Amino acid sequence: MHIRRKLSIFLLMLVLPSLSYAAEAPIKLRVAYPTLTASYAVAWVAKEENLFRKNGLDVELLFIQSSPILVAAMLAGNAPIGLTSGAPAVSSNLSGSDLVLIASLSNVSGIAYLVASPKVASPTELKGKIIGIDRFGGTGDFILRRALRKLAIDPDKDVTLRQVGQSPVRLAALQAGSIDATTITVEDKLAAEKFGLKILIDIPKLGIEVLSSGVVTTRSFIKREEETVRKFMRSIIEGIHYYRAHKGRSIEIMSKYMKIADSRLIEIGYDFNAQTYRQKPYPFVQGIQLVLEQLAPTNLAAKTADPDRFIDGRFVKELDDSGFIDRLR
Repeated sequence: MHIRRKLSIFLLMLVLPSLSYAAEAPIKLRVAYPTLTASYAVAWVAKEENLFRKNGLDVELLFIQSSPILVAAMLAGNAPIGLTSGAPAVSSNLSGSDLVLIASLSNVSGIAYLVASPKVASPTELKGKIIGIDRFGGTGDFILRRALRKLAIDPDKDVTLRQVGQSPVRLAALQAGSIDATTITVEDKLAAEKFGLKILIDIPKLGIEVLSSGVVTTRSFIKREEETVRKFMRSIIEGIHYYRAHKGRSIEIMSKYMKIADSRLIEIGYDFNAQTYRQKPYPFVQGIQLVLEQLAPTNLAAKTADPDRFIDGRFVKELDDSGFIDRLR
């Protein structure tokens, strides 16, 4: 009986820590994203399928329109982690912030097309025209400028860029004739064709690799809450795997967040992401270099900045080295 009692106490001591861990309240975390496009569907999937909760997080997803405003909100402490393009984060870091890219979910932009009114027959006819963008300094602005330069069009001299707003507003402005062209996402292609707009440029075919959807935080938050960041990245990588493995459920979740009833539009965005989401989303160093090259003419600090200054890849590397990512396949 004495031996049995000792064994019971020993087993209880083994079980209690795990019971205590299970009883711990999940860590509350606010995470922001800038657009209602399929690029950020992995976060929606991780939220709706309780992958964050599984990893000990209670995540509140915040829609903060446009990347520059999102960056400002992060620096103000409203959301310590953001899902956004890395370009605004690089620019902010050059200005003195401690924003850092910890993952690149894709290096192919979801902003896939430049559409124009029927009177613009070719890219060369864009010269002298007005092109609508979401917001100056945002992802769309950056991608459009790179695309135009690929076509030997100077975005500062040959065209006029006008800040209009998000995709539905830009498409309406294009229909009304107040702008001559604008960029759209893969999901918007059907709507643009329905309105009789011309697909002028297929942007991915220009070979532009960019800091597309990524995960950004601050070095100070990593220092304070390293384990929280680790749990978040684990959830996101599980979300990528779930997204690819469960098309029907992922489309259902995307429809909820994007508030689009047409399943064809959702499926277009889903298929694009299923191909472009990176299974091992290491920060895209080459993309950082491209951003620095873009900023160099107007920002002296960008000319000599080391791309490694803007990234922290330890969290993806840990999950990769441990075999966690490979086991999800």
